[in-house]
Amino acid sequence: MDSVKKEHSYTYWVKNDPNHPKIDCQPKKVEDPSQVQQVQTIGSQWNVSGTWEEKKVPMGELKKSLENIIGMKIGQTKISAVESVDGEAHLYLSRGKKRMGYHLKITYALEDDGQIKYTDFTDDGDRDYVLEDVTDQTVKHQIEDLHLITKEFIEIFKN
Repeated sequence: MDSVKKEHSYTYWVKNDPNHPKIDCQPKKVEDPSQVQQVQTIGSQWNVSGTWEEKKVPMGELKKSLENIIGMKIGQTKISAVESVDGEAHLYLSRGKKRMGYHLKITYALEDDGQIKYTDFTDDGDRDYVLEDVTDQTVKHQIEDLHLITKEFIEIFKN
């Protein structure tokens, strides 16, 4: 049995190698602030590497963003109001990329007293909706335009 105790260190081989250059790892005070490199981050200052961050999007701000849709023509009628926005929306920063996650219920009022109610409007593409008291049948043919524009105004928070 070997009576000499081996060092159990990651750098044990450097300390014992006479040919390996010695590296000074001691911290040094920076005298000139211009020498300090400022890292630009996408997220918060504490998340310099951009690993994971989550922020809740307030429903009031989301509703205000969706109110930009008021006046949009759909079929032979127009959207007159965003009556309600319920659910959850989050802005995620993951691996340096911004993403939106949302699961919403949205109600749009139409000029001719009808409503478009999204019972399920999600980030994974679910667009379950109900047309209530809608007399204009052409609304169904142009509902895909409303889906796309609604998604745009929800995901505006990524920028």
